Amino acid sequence: MAELSEVLGALMVSLVHARRMADEETAAVAEYYKDNPLLEGMSLPRVRVPQLTIDMPITIDGHASASSAELNSPAVIHKAVLDELKQHVSSEGLDATSMSKFQATFTADAKTALERVSKLEQQKQGQVSREAIIRVVDDALQSAMKKSGLNAELQNTQKTNLIQAIRQKVSSISIKKLSHPTSLTASAISSDVKEKATHESSVRLSITLREEGLEWSTSETESGSIRNRLQPE
Repeated sequence: MAELSEVLGALMVSLVHARRMADEETAAVAEYYKDNPLLEGMSLPRVRVPQLTIDMPITIDGHASASSAELNSPAVIHKAVLDELKQHVSSEGLDATSMSKFQATFTADAKTALERVSKLEQQKQGQVSREAIIRVVDDALQSAMKKSGLNAELQNTQKTNLIQAIRQKVSSISIKKLSHPTSLTASAISSDVKEKATHESSVRLSITLREEGLEWSTSETESGSIRNRLQPE
């Protein structure tokens, strides 16, 4: 038995690897064409599967109920953020004159914001939002930088690095337990389906998979760094 999501995922992953294997063979054929004077001017054969329909029987054997995510306490998040701030200030050598005022302001504002948003998230039905925690801490950080005058003292790169460091720490520490959606367990192995299948327990899946190609795009940022992104062909 396996989760139905694993069965469907395996089908999609198999199609991805089938495309990779076909492209690797196309690359090998391209080398062969290049070295053959009778073939070098011909178009290169490349096989694609823009759409694939699969019809298969499965049995649904059971299900597991969903579980909600659990936030860390505001105190845990707050301490982790302050520790990260202290470490970042030390490692980056940020010795601005308004640093002490900024840290005091941010400590108070972040604590208040975390307590408020944690109560709101716990009252929600369903999944809690990691992004909500990140945003209130980010707002407290920006506000403290402005109130203390640190904004004017730090360079743009220093501010960007500080904001990113705090966001990454909040993202990594805010969720204590991840949520799990409702899942179905299913059998797709032919022998298992034949053995278990009845009119009540077996179903047929008709799945249509469509292939979409991606390609790397390289661009240069204002700071001169190189950024690679995957974009549709």
